[in-house]
Amino acid sequence: MIKVQFWGVRGSIPTPGRETIRYGGDTTCIEVRAGDELIILDAGSGLRRLGLDLLSRAEGQPIEGHIFITHTHWDHIQGFPFFTPAFIQENLFTIHGPHYDDKYLHQILAGQMATEYFPIPIDFMSAHLDFIGLSEAKIKIGKATVSSIHVNHPGIALGYRVDYQDKVVVFTGDHEPYHFFHADPIKQLEVNGRILSAETTDIERFAEKLDQKLVDFAQGADLLIFDTAYTYDQYQNGKKGWGHSYPEYAVKIAAQANAKALTLTHHDPTDTDDCVEAKVAYTLQHIQQQGLNMECFAAKVGDVINLD
Repeated sequence: MIKVQFWGVRGSIPTPGRETIRYGGDTTCIEVRAGDELIILDAGSGLRRLGLDLLSRAEGQPIEGHIFITHTHWDHIQGFPFFTPAFIQENLFTIHGPHYDDKYLHQILAGQMATEYFPIPIDFMSAHLDFIGLSEAKIKIGKATVSSIHVNHPGIALGYRVDYQDKVVVFTGDHEPYHFFHADPIKQLEVNGRILSAETTDIERFAEKLDQKLVDFAQGADLLIFDTAYTYDQYQNGKKGWGHSYPEYAVKIAAQANAKALTLTHHDPTDTDDCVEAKVAYTLQHIQQQGLNMECFAAKVGDVINLD
């Protein structure tokens, strides 16, 4: 069985307040339990409360887990300095994240805890911490497999897939449709032994090939957690190039990947709970109009999904 719990579902900046109570205001953090293995997707502000909950559950026993960071923008790492289990010597965490040519993952996470920004340096974290830079890879964690794929977002960003027994969870992280290119890792693609380049290939054709790569990555997902920060109108009117998606694109990828359920996440900080619910209602209508058989709901802090 895979158990998924949402601890942070917002994008860009935490947005606590009356208008975000139902869905929550913490930024991205998702707990995935693959059997006994603890896998955490992103270290946004929701990681703080997850850490406290892990300590409560552990009842004094050591905690071991893996944190997979999609990218190192502030809203996806800002919970790390407040992750209490990392300050306890007996605990062990492996932190995975994008590989940069000019800087190690450890340096980036330590940088946000430098004295200019934070009173406690990373060296005060007494747990055993390993840092691993990733490109596209497959990692075995017990009987689970975590795979990564480069997605389309400013900087270098990864999406993740968790396979355990016959269940699959896929998280896009922050992702924009491929018609607007961002990071270098996605500007070349091997197709049937040929290297296609974004600079020399028709943009529509190249975007289709990259879409297909994402579809293949997400194929058969029981739960596809997708960045839908904007509506289509918002995207077309001022948000294009900001690195995020909209429901119609998410449904297209989910349908082609034969996903059983689509979860909308990375709720924009300007979106109230009512806005999120309106987006879900619109997406469900769009799914019905397409004649698809697919569940759809918005990620909500505290929600637990059991895939068994």
